[in-house]
Amino acid sequence: MREIGRYRVETELGRGGMAIVHLAHQADLERPVALKELAGLWATDPTATMRFLREARLGGSLNHPNIVTVHEYFEHRGVPYIAMEFLPRGPLRPLVGTLTDPQVVGVLDAILAGLVHADEHGIVHRDLKPENVMRTKDGSVKISDFGIASAYDELANANLTPLGEFVGAPGYVSPEQVLGKTATAKSDLYSVGVIAFELFTGAVPFAETGGGGSLLISKVNQRAPSLSARRPDLDKRLAEWVDRLLERDPARRPESPAVARESLDDAAEAALGHRWRREAALPSGQPERTPAPPAAARHRFVSTRTLRTLALSRRLLANALTRPVNLLVAALVALGGLFLEPWLFLVAAAAYLALVLITYFDEAEAHRVAEAGRPAIRVEPGRRA
Repeated sequence: MREIGRYRVETELGRGGMAIVHLAHQADLERPVALKELAGLWATDPTATMRFLREARLGGSLNHPNIVTVHEYFEHRGVPYIAMEFLPRGPLRPLVGTLTDPQVVGVLDAILAGLVHADEHGIVHRDLKPENVMRTKDGSVKISDFGIASAYDELANANLTPLGEFVGAPGYVSPEQVLGKTATAKSDLYSVGVIAFELFTGAVPFAETGGGGSLLISKVNQRAPSLSARRPDLDKRLAEWVDRLLERDPARRPESPAVARESLDDAAEAALGHRWRREAALPSGQPERTPAPPAAARHRFVSTRTLRTLALSRRLLANALTRPVNLLVAALVALGGLFLEPWLFLVAAAAYLALVLITYFDEAEAHRVAEAGRPAIRVEPGRRA
């Protein structure tokens, strides 16, 4: 086990594009902590380091039962770290689609309680999603990861995001953030609406059918589907509450997290009864995991139509013919033709052609997958997507 400052790292909890989260033990206070490390080359990037420090400062300025506690920010051998409260039950994501209506309302109420506190301190989260909502031992939740949050002061409003780009998960980000406008507490309410829709139905309002770009275009140009259409059995008052949070125009959403929470309480009491909180605690165990899908075959074949669409046939063929393994086989073919039996030459030549074809189609499929996953939109402020 390695030592980082006064923490002893025990295992890795998870990692993202910029950070790794470790489970560590703080010996002087005899407690487990979640130790977040700015990973790899990001640790030497001034902008990434500034965001990391800002996360620590903003998270450390908040003290609420529904917000993950930040213990400290420090650097060890030039690498930044944030020590945070450790919640062993992990994020909300595994429970999506498995909760009862009172449990969903309990989750939403706890998220809004944390947002009320953040709003009172002038802080907007900007990246709410089930991965950033952590489960507690008492069956409630806490908001985590204020890494891209913004505060209404000069330091936190530093220009850390390029003009015309937005930060946040495409499925949960608000339409105004897509358009490059300033995120407000009402932007967080939109994200809460997406989480609510997903918890009640098991799916987000806008499906990502044509890549991230089409999803963002839909958010900007289309009204979110009504929750009643997806859950006709859900009480109308709860469905209307979620629909209001998902309004494209921020002016049509609740005025603040406090107002949204109050109206949720009214809707829940009318729909579920005044004792709904007794049934709102989350389950203590993890849900049964579904089997992982079988791994895709190493070599994948695509149609000639796909190759024509990619317009890469010549380049892919050149790569296939000159791949080192294939060239080695080609050399063996030549040696076989000179020194071995003619029929061995034919076998080796057939093996070489087979390798070339496999390489060709495999690289074509890799290009197709890369093109399908590439973001297809970048919206500038003031322009319609």
